[in-house]
Amino acid sequence: MAQLGGAQRSSLTIVTNSLPIINEVSSWDDPHLVAIGGTYLAPYMAFVGPQALASVGPLNADVAIIGCDGLTAERGLTTPHQLVASIGASMVSRAQRKIVVADSSKVGRTGFTPIAAISEVDVLVTDDEVDARHVKELKDLGIEVIVT
Repeated sequence: MAQLGGAQRSSLTIVTNSLPIINEVSSWDDPHLVAIGGTYLAPYMAFVGPQALASVGPLNADVAIIGCDGLTAERGLTTPHQLVASIGASMVSRAQRKIVVADSSKVGRTGFTPIAAISEVDVLVTDDEVDARHVKELKDLGIEVIVT
């Protein structure tokens, strides 16, 4: 987020349940930040549960940037925690464009709980350690893959 300039930052409405994102965006000049509250899960540094879902439910987004603990062509986006998955699934369902950010260790791995089908993903941003066969598989499904 540090790469966003002042003009870009002022044009965004950031909606998040992530404490690190809340902390980052709240340091911007005049941020437009919607912090999703609920039960705090320390290992995930995120708010989840019924209150968080109720906050996300009525919102619409042009773009959702989603993290995950696993991403495969067969199983889609996954995570070990059901409450984390429910917030991610709700955010995905409310967005027109879905961008997944996952380091290479997560690509090709399947977690316990599904967040979204791979068909819901528009873009994957990952690092240059990603396995080329996973990249090809995702590109063949029409997903834009950006390797940084």
